[in-house]
Amino acid sequence: MRIDEIAHFRALAAEGHPALAAETLGVSQSTLTRSLARLEQEMGVELFDRRRGHLELNQYGEILLAHAVRAESELENARARIEALRDPSGGTVSLAYVSSFGGWLIPRVISEYRGLFPDIRFVLRGGTADTVLDALRDGAADLAFLSPDPRDPEIEWKPLTAERLVLGVPEGHPLAGRDAVSVPDLEPYDLVALRTGSGLRHIADAYFSAHGVVMNPVIEVTELSTLRGLVRDAVGVALIPDTPVEPGIVAVPLRDEARRIIGLARNRSRSQSAAAEQFARFVHEELDSLAE
Repeated sequence: MRIDEIAHFRALAAEGHPALAAETLGVSQSTLTRSLARLEQEMGVELFDRRRGHLELNQYGEILLAHAVRAESELENARARIEALRDPSGGTVSLAYVSSFGGWLIPRVISEYRGLFPDIRFVLRGGTADTVLDALRDGAADLAFLSPDPRDPEIEWKPLTAERLVLGVPEGHPLAGRDAVSVPDLEPYDLVALRTGSGLRHIADAYFSAHGVVMNPVIEVTELSTLRGLVRDAVGVALIPDTPVEPGIVAVPLRDEARRIIGLARNRSRSQSAAAEQFARFVHEELDSLAE
């Protein structure tokens, strides 16, 4: 069954006469007649009762019409989705990101981009570095803001910018007034941290390891907001991003600087829509401050 035959059949059902249907579609009456003949031959039954030149759907035609309506609707949906993929200024971008970027980086980038392209839609999903990677692998996300480099051959990751890490301590803490602290300064105090496997924990572990110390937190959590809350309420001190620092927390610089490098990632094996490709170009132009 051809697409044009479905359209011809629907017009004949609506008008009830070949001449009127031909005029509506802008085709010849003979074209409609041949199209209907092919369709009835394919179905193996007549689809209309003929009464003095007038066509009236019979029970077979009623069944086919119901399915034809759904078929044309599905085809129209397909056309719309394809057009959205081809249009960089519209369509949808599915974006995953490490949750801690949701308070500052994601709103900034999305706001600036939609100021340029107000018709674009975003599907946003925050999570741990592991869940962000999973979203890229299974196609749930087109692009992802991720830290650190996952070093996964399936994932292309390009550094964009960085945020400094600091020691977060509660107000009034003995270290709060220091100009800078080093790893030995932390020995008397309880550490709290994100769970093993998170991006920020990986960076913190590497920082302590570089100074010959194995990180041994008294509490591990899954969310940066919870980690900040533990610091604020004097449960422990923690390495946290410098942006933003909440009220009740003092950011003490680290004597040996630590940074979290933020990159934009995509799945090498999956094609990108025009909308996702244009958004990626915009992000690199706006945030690309690091050398490859």
